[in-house]
Amino acid sequence: MTDNDLRTLLRDAADEVAVPRLATDELHLRARAVRRRRRARWVAGVAAVAMAGAIGTYALSGTLGGDEPHIAAAEGDPRGWAVAEGGSVHFGDGSVVTYGGTVNDLRYTSVGLLARSTQSNARLSLITTAGVQPLDLGDVSDRLIGTDPDSPYVSWTVEHGDGWLVRVVDLGSGEKVADVPISGKYTWAGWKTPPVAVDGEHAYVALDDRTLDVAWRNGRVSTSKGLPGSYTTEVIDGRAVTVDDRAKTQRVVEVASGEVLLTNRYADFAGGMVRLTLSPDGNHAMAAPYAMCDEDDNCRYDEAAASVHDLGQGTETSVELGDKIGWTPEGQLIRVTGTSVEICDEVGQECAPTPVTLTKRVDTISGTMNQS
Repeated sequence: MTDNDLRTLLRDAADEVAVPRLATDELHLRARAVRRRRRARWVAGVAAVAMAGAIGTYALSGTLGGDEPHIAAAEGDPRGWAVAEGGSVHFGDGSVVTYGGTVNDLRYTSVGLLARSTQSNARLSLITTAGVQPLDLGDVSDRLIGTDPDSPYVSWTVEHGDGWLVRVVDLGSGEKVADVPISGKYTWAGWKTPPVAVDGEHAYVALDDRTLDVAWRNGRVSTSKGLPGSYTTEVIDGRAVTVDDRAKTQRVVEVASGEVLLTNRYADFAGGMVRLTLSPDGNHAMAAPYAMCDEDDNCRYDEAAASVHDLGQGTETSVELGDKIGWTPEGQLIRVTGTSVEICDEVGQECAPTPVTLTKRVDTISGTMNQS
C-alpha cells in the first residue's frame, strides 16, 4: 500500500465520522456564568505569554449572497492580545501580522481581533495570529458597532423605513443571525445611525431619551433600566459605564437593575478629565486621564498614574500608565512605554516583559475601544 492509498483510506474514514455541531451559545453562557468567579492567575515570566499563541486554533468560514456578510477562511489563536504599530499588529506571543493600513481600533471577539483602519472607516478585518481576513459586512462607515469579548457576534444599525434594523452577524460562521426593527428619536451623536453595544444575546441601542435593550434572539425590545439615553459604551457581562455631566460623575452600573457599583467624580482628576473603562472580563474598572496630543500626534497623559478598581472586592490600586495601557481578554493589563511592552497582573503591580518588539511607538492596544 502506498502513502497516497493510506491517506485516501484515512480521509474516507474521517468523512464517515459524524461530528456534532458545537453548541456555541451554551458554551458562551457557561463561560459567562463562571467568569466572575474566576480570577486571572498571574504567572511571572514570558513563558506563559509565549504559550498563548501555541494553544488552540479556530476556523472561520462563511458566505452569504448579495450584500450579506462574507468572511474568508482563517485559523489562529482567537484570544490573543496585541498592540498595533502602524500597519503591523504584534501579538503577545511575538508573532507579527501586517494589516496594510494604520490600525486605530482592536476589539476582542471570541474568534479574533476585529480591526478597523484609519485609511477607511468602512474597512473591517478579523485578525488572528494566522493573519488578516478582510470582512465584507456591507456599509458600516460612520457607525459605532458593538462587539463582545466572549462571543462571535457583532452588531450595528441600518436604515429601515422610519426607523432602523439592529443587525447581528456571527463572525464565526459569516451568517446574519438577526435583523430586529426599532424606532425612536436619534439626533444626539454624529454617526449615521444609532450606536450599538453588544453583550451576549443582547444589543443596546442609544437613542436620545432612552437606551433600548434588544434581545435579538427572540426579537424582544425593551427600555434598559440601567442605561440612560444619549450615551453609549461597551456592555460587558451585564455591566457598563454611564456618564452624568450635570453631577460631573461617571459610574459603573448593572444594566439590568441600575445598581451602582462604582462612582468617580471629575473633580478628583486634574483638569476634570477622566475616562472610566471596564476590563474585558468585567471584574475591574480603570479611571485614567485622557491623553493629550499635539499636532504631530505625540500624546501624553496629564497624570502618570491611573486607579484600578476591583469591583468585587471594592479595593483601589494605583498603576503607572506608561505611554499607553490596555487589557488582555482575561483582564490582565498591557502597558507600553517607549518600545517596551509589558504584561501585568490585573492591578498592574507585578509586570514582566513580553516577546513583542517595537521599532517606533504603539498606536493602538487591544482591549480599548478607540472608534470615534
